[in-house]
Amino acid sequence: MKEQRKRMLDKSILKHAIKDSFMKLNPMIMMKNPVMFVVEIGTLVVLLMLLFPGYFGTGNEMGFNLAVFIILLFTLLFANFAEALAEGRGKAQAASLKKSKQDTQANKLVGDELQVVSSTELRKGDIVMVSQGEMIPSDGEVIEGLASVDESAITGESAPVIKESGGDFCSVTGGTRVVSDRIKVRITTEPGETFIDKMISLVEGAQRQKTPNEIALNTLLISLTIIFLIVVVTLAPIARHFNINLPVPVLISLLVCLIPTTIGGLLSAIGIAGMDRVTQFNVLAMSGKAVEASGDINTMILDKTGTITFGNRMASEFVPVGGVEKAELVKWAAMSSMKDETPEGRSVLELMRKQEYTLDESLAAGGAFIEFKAETRMSGLDLTDGRKVRKGAVDSVRQWIVSQNGSVPADL
Repeated sequence: MKEQRKRMLDKSILKHAIKDSFMKLNPMIMMKNPVMFVVEIGTLVVLLMLLFPGYFGTGNEMGFNLAVFIILLFTLLFANFAEALAEGRGKAQAASLKKSKQDTQANKLVGDELQVVSSTELRKGDIVMVSQGEMIPSDGEVIEGLASVDESAITGESAPVIKESGGDFCSVTGGTRVVSDRIKVRITTEPGETFIDKMISLVEGAQRQKTPNEIALNTLLISLTIIFLIVVVTLAPIARHFNINLPVPVLISLLVCLIPTTIGGLLSAIGIAGMDRVTQFNVLAMSGKAVEASGDINTMILDKTGTITFGNRMASEFVPVGGVEKAELVKWAAMSSMKDETPEGRSVLELMRKQEYTLDESLAAGGAFIEFKAETRMSGLDLTDGRKVRKGAVDSVRQWIVSQNGSVPADL
């Protein structure tokens, strides 16, 4: 919750919201909200009475008129600020996507040399090399090599996907990360046509369509505004009939107090805030109606569990079998993960530290570390005394044991 408030009160968002609050005073924009448009007309009338007191004969009421003008202007700016602040958070998300796209560096292959360029400079047909830990700069296809790619940011699938040249698993998406090995990628999209570009256009192009409830409420607000406008307009001649003088600023103040100003001012901001709230959960709502419908959802059925995980598989427990002590299991699991840079490998070391186990790295002195590779799906360590430790996919470990011993032990 604190993190959400911090994002909401970001200085850049507040700065743009304040600027937009004044920009939205444009009558062409205010006309979209009839209630606030009536308030703006009243504000302009009071302003004219301040600027030309002699013409209106209000020279003795300057202090009162100034107070009315300031209160009405603040009311307009507050309503505009609430809407601009909600809009600003959506714009900030689009800006964040743009910045991440611009900040991504690519190792472009030019002849036999690699040149570091921005991903925005890549064109269709360019060749780039992407190594372990690097971000794939743009959409393309693998033309050489095999690697494990973390696509959780795009698909939500927690398990890394094997990408290799040829076949059905050669396409890669910009913004995903290579977690092992190295691949050569041919860019297949022009700038502005990538998956991230389409996501940016969706975020920026999402227009707030009014929901049926909002349309009905807006109709009610307009009706109430018209009724109270008639009441205030007829109040002046009635007062003169009884020799009561009601200044125009007083009538305008009365009108603003009677009409549903607060609801009218915050109605659009509430709708935009609802759309922004669902984007915090990586859901893009294209209309207020979609937000309203999501409020009635109690159960969501997904086609895979990966879409509701953290995005990366993580070690959660050490489970010894076959009479092995837990401390012994932890020691060798951590030892075999020292050169495993995948999320799973790093999580093993993190879990060891959380459970307050220590790793004696002197045991690995002089040994040969086996890095995790997509082909083998294993990592491990070959000790100087001849012992070999492996950690990885079950079928890969079994195949390795068969290749070493000729058969699988009965207890496995």
